[in-house]
Amino acid sequence: MTKAIKNKVNNGLVLRGKAWSYVLRVPDPITGRTKPKWVGGFDSEKSAALARDKARVALGQGNYIEPTHVTVADFISVWIEGHAMRIKPTTLHSYRGLIASYLIPRLGAIKLQNLKPSDIERFYIELITTAGKAGKPLHPATAGKCVAILKKCLTYAVNTEALLMFNPASRVSIPTAVCKRPTPLTRGELQTFLHEATSHRLFFFFRLSAYTGARRGELLALRWLDFDGKAITISKSRTMAGRAVVEQNSTKGGHGQRRVALDPQTVELFNAHRKRQLEERLVMGSSWQESGYVFVQESGEPLDVGTPTKLFRKIGNKAKLRPTRLHDLRHLHASELLRLGEPLHVVSNRLGHRDPMVTATIYAHVSNEQNETASNTFANGSRVVM
Repeated sequence: MTKAIKNKVNNGLVLRGKAWSYVLRVPDPITGRTKPKWVGGFDSEKSAALARDKARVALGQGNYIEPTHVTVADFISVWIEGHAMRIKPTTLHSYRGLIASYLIPRLGAIKLQNLKPSDIERFYIELITTAGKAGKPLHPATAGKCVAILKKCLTYAVNTEALLMFNPASRVSIPTAVCKRPTPLTRGELQTFLHEATSHRLFFFFRLSAYTGARRGELLALRWLDFDGKAITISKSRTMAGRAVVEQNSTKGGHGQRRVALDPQTVELFNAHRKRQLEERLVMGSSWQESGYVFVQESGEPLDVGTPTKLFRKIGNKAKLRPTRLHDLRHLHASELLRLGEPLHVVSNRLGHRDPMVTATIYAHVSNEQNETASNTFANGSRVVM
C-alpha cells in the first residue's frame, strides 16, 4: 500500500496532521454551482473513505445533509427552549429536569450526526441498571420518558432542521413500562400518617390532599381567595412548575375551574392553618414575602413543587408505613368515595376529570371489586319466599 503523503489530495482524501479528511463537491442550492466541502477528523484513511463514499451516494440520491459539529447537548438545549410555549408548564419542568439530569450528562458530548441507535440503547440500559443520584437505578418508566423526549427532539432535527437523514431513536425498541395499579394507603394507614405529620407546618397540605383528591400542583397554586369558608375553587389552568405558579390554557369545562366542598372538620383545620400562617408572618416581620398562596415557605414565598413529595416520603418512613406516592392520596380519596357508593359523575367532577369515563377507566379495579359482591348484595336484599 502506498504511503500517504501529508496534505496531498488523493481521490478526494487527504492526511492533515494526524487526521484524515475528504472533499466533496456540493452544489449550491440557489445557484446550482458546485463548491468543495471539506470534512475532517477521521482517525484512519479507511474511515474517511467510507464517509466520503456514503456522502457521494447521498449526494447522488438528493438527500445529502451537510456535516455539522453540533452536539446533542447543543441541539436539545435549543430545541426545548424553542418548544417551551407549546408544552404544558408542568411537562416542561419535567422535561428540563430529565434533560439536565440524564440526557445531557450521558449523551450531550456526542455530535448530533454521530448519535447511533446503539448509543441510545446503551443509554437506556445504563439508566435502569446502574445506581444514579438516589443510589438506585432509574425506574424503567422514567428512563423510557428520557428516550421519548430524545425521540421528539431528533424528529425535529430530521423533519424541520434537516440535520439528520433519519431518527436513530426510532430504531430503538424500548419495552413498555408496566403500570402498576395504585396501592394507596388504607384509611387506617392514612390516620397513622396524619398523626405523624400533625406537628409539621405543612400537615394541612396532606390532610387537604387526602380529603379533596386535589393534585399536588393544584394545591400548591391554591390562593386564600379560593377558599370561601365552605369550599375551595380549584383552577385547572393554574398550577405549580418548580417554584413558579403558571397559568396555562385549559380545555376543561367551566373555564377549567371546579368547586370542591369541604367537610366541617376540614374547614376548621383550614382556618387553623390560616392562623398559623399569620403567626409566621408576624415572626418574619418585614422579611415576609406575601404571595397570597395557602401553602408557602416560612418566608411567605411559594413552595418548590418537590417539597411536599420529599416530605411525604420522609414522614411515611418515620411512621414506618409501606412506600407509597403522594399522588396516591388522590387515589385513596377517589377509591373510597366509589366504594362508599358515591355516583361516578360526582367523583369525576371532584377530581377534575374531563369526562366520567376517565374516572371509570382509572378506577376500574373498584368496580371489579364491587362486582365480586354484587350477586350476594342482590340476593341478600331481595329474598323472596318461594
